[in-house]
Amino acid sequence: MAWLFELTAWHWLSIAVAMLVLEMFSGTVYLLWISFAAAATALLMWAFDLGWEAQVSLFTIVSILSVLAWHQYDKKRDKTPTRPLLNKRGHQYIGRTFQLSHAIENGVGKINVDDSSWKVKGADAPVDTKVKVTDIEGTVLIVEILGG
Repeated sequence: MAWLFELTAWHWLSIAVAMLVLEMFSGTVYLLWISFAAAATALLMWAFDLGWEAQVSLFTIVSILSVLAWHQYDKKRDKTPTRPLLNKRGHQYIGRTFQLSHAIENGVGKINVDDSSWKVKGADAPVDTKVKVTDIEGTVLIVEILGG
């Protein structure tokens, strides 16, 4: 318990760094605020000569307040994804129009999309027919033939 009487700003800064490292592994966000409290305690230790009681009290109060503030902010913020189709590449093509690069025969063909080739399912149609992507099943695009 004697170590408690000898805490310095460097100890608090070390705790702040350790909490940041743990935060990187856990991804909870809460350890970030504990780290913030330890860094704030270190800064105040450099500015003022605080006894161990004040240091521990300051760290505890700032930790609790910062975690509660984050929790309140997190409850109120909009968590709707800004790009819901980011990792759903095939879903990004629904509604788009393409030309068949391989004829649809027996319900299966291919289209070229940007730098890749996609398997498609739909009514039989010759090469260069315009098709519209209406859905996706796994990695196969479902298409409908466009008239004209």
